[in-house]
Amino acid sequence: MQHHTGSAGLFPVQRPRRLRASQALRDFVAETSLADARFVPPLFARPGKNIRKPIGSMPGVFQLSVDEIQREAESVLHAGIRSVLLFGIPDAKDEQASGAYSPNGIVQQAVRALKKSFPDLLVITDVCLCEYMNHGHCGIVEHRHGTARILNDPTLDLLARTAVSHAEAGADVIAPSDMMDGRVRAIRQALDSADFHDAPI
Repeated sequence: MQHHTGSAGLFPVQRPRRLRASQALRDFVAETSLADARFVPPLFARPGKNIRKPIGSMPGVFQLSVDEIQREAESVLHAGIRSVLLFGIPDAKDEQASGAYSPNGIVQQAVRALKKSFPDLLVITDVCLCEYMNHGHCGIVEHRHGTARILNDPTLDLLARTAVSHAEAGADVIAPSDMMDGRVRAIRQALDSADFHDAPI
């Protein structure tokens, strides 16, 4: 911060407190505000029909079948909220997380249904593999000499495939939540190669 000296001593040239003098002034210059349009409720998609399975650790939140997700999205829109974040709960899991990037995966089904019914709804999709892996980790696990380790770079390929499959289904925003190094770059390159240049991460 710049200072200048004067008869009263050392003073800062920039004085942020000037913009905090009153509530009206603080409201006027605020960079962030809470509004319905900025909230993003999570929706947890699972296979089936007419399913609303409570999530014990998240009171009031449910695992929902696609038909129930559409009903939930309609309520969200009526409340003035214009975005949702989709997570997938598959029926089957394996060591390659194949349900995450399957064209008919549960997230892909939910995205297509939501965009068909509510084209103006902003659909954000979680990209991670842990829920689709039979061991529950974010990435491919290699077992060698009695130890296990995550294979970072091979996992990037699966994350990228998942992101592209979400974009192909109609997702508006890709939101990776895994813990792999370099995943944003890998996803960006894959989206661009698949001609989804405008899909934000």
